[in-house]
Amino acid sequence: MTTNNDLWSKVNSNAQLLEDVAQSDTKDVASMASLRKQWSVEEIVVAVSLLDARKRADGKLDNANSILADSTGVQQATSTRIAQHKANRFLTQEPVFDLCCGIGSDLLALPEQTIGIDSDHLRCWMASQNSGKETRVEDVLQLDIPNNALIHIDPSRRSGTNRLHGLDAMLPAIDEITTIATSCAGGCIKVSPAVDVDELEDFPLPFELEYIEEHGRVVQGVIWFGSLAHHVGQVTATSMTIEQTMSDEPCQPPFDSTIHGWILEPNPALERSGLHGNLARDLGASEPASGIGLCTAPTNPDSPWFQSFEVLGTTSLRLEKVSALLATLGCSQVEVKTRDKVVDPNQWQNILSHDPHGPLLTVFALRLGKMRISVITRRHKHL
Repeated sequence: MTTNNDLWSKVNSNAQLLEDVAQSDTKDVASMASLRKQWSVEEIVVAVSLLDARKRADGKLDNANSILADSTGVQQATSTRIAQHKANRFLTQEPVFDLCCGIGSDLLALPEQTIGIDSDHLRCWMASQNSGKETRVEDVLQLDIPNNALIHIDPSRRSGTNRLHGLDAMLPAIDEITTIATSCAGGCIKVSPAVDVDELEDFPLPFELEYIEEHGRVVQGVIWFGSLAHHVGQVTATSMTIEQTMSDEPCQPPFDSTIHGWILEPNPALERSGLHGNLARDLGASEPASGIGLCTAPTNPDSPWFQSFEVLGTTSLRLEKVSALLATLGCSQVEVKTRDKVVDPNQWQNILSHDPHGPLLTVFALRLGKMRISVITRRHKHL
């Protein structure tokens, strides 16, 4: 009897099948009928899944063209850049285990002695093929882990809960994971970026919580513990975009309701970690409304952690007022940014932009206490 692994291996090695499927519209009845003259339905289904996975992996995984994975596996996988960033802490000759290893994107970046563990036979085989490392089909909760070992664990998410991003949504459960964590030398737990430090009050080990940004979004949270928690009691912001990391205990930015000459928009990881307040203090910037996230400064600090916008004018939060001010500035194309859904930015952009070839300005629609204002700005390009 053919196993899933055998079928995937057979399809992966069949260049003609993959080419024929790639050139066909598999939603078209006639195309499917033509494919079925040569290949079985099972082979076609796997080929479609494999090709879709490689398409989704493009730009995310360095081995996208040769990856053995399904679409869900790629979606759940860590990008190559983030996997390498995390692997930099695993510089050891001691045993390393990648628990719930999935298709092996983290496993590939981890040290050569790392062993991948997953309860899914197919995913475990995929991880082995993609990483070239040893994998085992085992229940991670039954695994005998040496006390000098390091672990990386990427728990799956419960499908039957309304909150899919909290610690309570993870499988294995957080209390089961902490049992594993307390039995080894250190490691990291991949969590949703929606997880807050407050949720870790009962975590039994000293830890560091890291938020990682890639392509303008915070895509991953990581709990570092044991010997790999390099900044115990602190929060870390990492930006793959600017290739920088910052660690500290978060503090509130200074408050000043005045909009100064520049608006500063923090990198998403910096804001998510709460460290934008720390950097704002260092740069002489302030927050014009408590919790708004944006900062303002009299001069441009030109920090890679902030996108700077030069303030050209302010007016009330009324479309006709904004349109009139834009006209005096010779602007016919805008991007609109807001906080707390003060306005519908897409609707405002469609109304205010009538010449896509004109100079582009940025309109901030903000609520500052009881005031609602529009701030017209010009985006600054970092040198």
